Amino acid sequence: MEGTPATQRRTVGVAGTRPPEQAVRRLARELRDHHRPTAEHSNRLAVVARALSDRMGLDALDATEVELVAVLHDVGKLTVAPEILEQRGPLTPEQRVIILRHTIEGAELLACTAGLEHLAPAVRATHERWDGAGYPDGLAGTAIPLAARIVTCADAYDAMACRRPYRPALPRAEVLGRLGDGAASHFDPAVVGAALEVFAD
Repeated sequence: MEGTPATQRRTVGVAGTRPPEQAVRRLARELRDHHRPTAEHSNRLAVVARALSDRMGLDALDATEVELVAVLHDVGKLTVAPEILEQRGPLTPEQRVIILRHTIEGAELLACTAGLEHLAPAVRATHERWDGAGYPDGLAGTAIPLAARIVTCADAYDAMACRRPYRPALPRAEVLGRLGDGAASHFDPAVVGAALEVFAD
């Protein structure tokens, strides 16, 4: 956890107003209609991200912002064809470029959506890494918005803990071990610490 709740609010990027629920619901519905598994993943992520936020001591407003980033973190996949999202084998170089752009597309969409503009930087950064080896901007450490750091860890947990078309869910001990191994490289160590406590419960 970083400093006081006020410091955390500046890191999360709260605009001070509650985003319009109608816009969030519309985007979530569009994502569900486009690719239901992605929407279901985002809904699970919102629950996990909220639990991590609460464990880290974020106040209710900040925790809600993190939850919204989780719900909308994959909204850029509206620009990705479902057959690419459902592909089980390796992506072609062209398909990989499309997938890697989804955070940029999502951020651009939110930047043009009234009331959700302030969520765009965090959505754009949900595939950055603590060590700077992520994408699309190579941000590192606390330069990554706190909401994105929380969602990134929650995303990894869900990816490992849930069944995938190409593999079963991993055992809980293995999931927690992999999260711990990724602290200070892939993930913010403070977020991993909170995650290990939450998931151990």
